[in-house]
Amino acid sequence: MTDERFEWISKRAYAIWEAAGRPWGRSQHHWEQAAREREIMERTRASADGEEVLARFRRTAGVHPPEDNAREAEEDPHSDDRRAG
Repeated sequence: MTDERFEWISKRAYAIWEAAGRPWGRSQHHWEQAAREREIMERTRASADGEEVLARFRRTAGVHPPEDNAREAEEDPHSDDRRAG
């Protein structure tokens, strides 16, 4: 386990423990939960803020950022014809 991964899991397990009201004797459970969350994050390659997941969702849903829409209009010479009609 890399130092970065260990540190992330440690901090996340602590946050889970605090959110649960700091119960006694549940450290192993919190560590395992944090390790599972890290594994899921690594598998999906999601960032902490979820930006990659949001970008992937937008692509699959057909929602493009405004700059993509402008680029498509420049590339399609008939795009104005469709809007006028």
